[in-house]
Amino acid sequence: MVNTYLYERKNLKLSLTFVVLLMIWGLVFNELTNSNIVELDASSYVISGIIGLVTIYVSRLQERPGSETHPLGYSGFIPILNLIRNLMIILICIKAIGESVGSIFSGPPAAEHGILFLYSGVTLILNSFCSIYLQRVSVKLNSSLLKTDALEWRIDTISNISIIGAFAFSYALQRNGYGLFSSYVDPVVCIFFSIYMCVNPVRLFVENMQLLSVSSVDKKTQQQLIEQFIAAVPIFSLYATHFTIVNVAGVLWVNFEIEDKIHQPLSIETLIAAADTCQGIMDQVAPKNKLSYHYSE
Repeated sequence: MVNTYLYERKNLKLSLTFVVLLMIWGLVFNELTNSNIVELDASSYVISGIIGLVTIYVSRLQERPGSETHPLGYSGFIPILNLIRNLMIILICIKAIGESVGSIFSGPPAAEHGILFLYSGVTLILNSFCSIYLQRVSVKLNSSLLKTDALEWRIDTISNISIIGAFAFSYALQRNGYGLFSSYVDPVVCIFFSIYMCVNPVRLFVENMQLLSVSSVDKKTQQQLIEQFIAAVPIFSLYATHFTIVNVAGVLWVNFEIEDKIHQPLSIETLIAAADTCQGIMDQVAPKNKLSYHYSE
């Protein structure tokens, strides 16, 4: 049987290796050219490298059982990590927009197309590989960490294609005697590129903010779970049973309370069996979900 967490970390390390390679590649070319786009790319890989190390650590935390300080386990660290990651991407994009606007008003330097084509071509190949591979693995493992990672690689791949198109347009302008306009392509595209890069991170930022709060589960999901519990555990129909289902930092927490109104006390073995049955139903949804119960005579 495949160890899901171990396989997840293996792929996170592979992703981090490619991030480090692209980070070095970007920092080198950032020194070779004055391109706003290359600077934005290099900055994003530096941040991705730092976050990648933290991601591997968080992946290890998921294996730990619950404790007194973390009774629901350590799954809640995942939305925290994704929140930080998406926030940093947003901040990088805001910085790039500001620098690009400044470059437009001050007058951008002439584009160095040979260097730019080499940089974006190699980057596109590496991004495409990681995007396709990690997307397949994330679906196979149903890993939220790998899904976020795959999303970033997919965004980078689409961005690289757009960047190459922008450089080609700039090169065409220069070749046809419009060198002044050619220089403005880089900062203008960088602005639109930065805005585009913010779309998914902003959405994911909001989603993870919601996950970090304690919230009720939608009525349809609640009703489906309760119906499954009652169908699998007959005593729920005989006694007054109340269910509480909440979302705590991405972990589904179910609590059921049984009140004896028919004066037929339940044994502890019956209660444990009922809890085990309910936990089995919840495990079909996700193994990290938690269950608690209370019985009053």
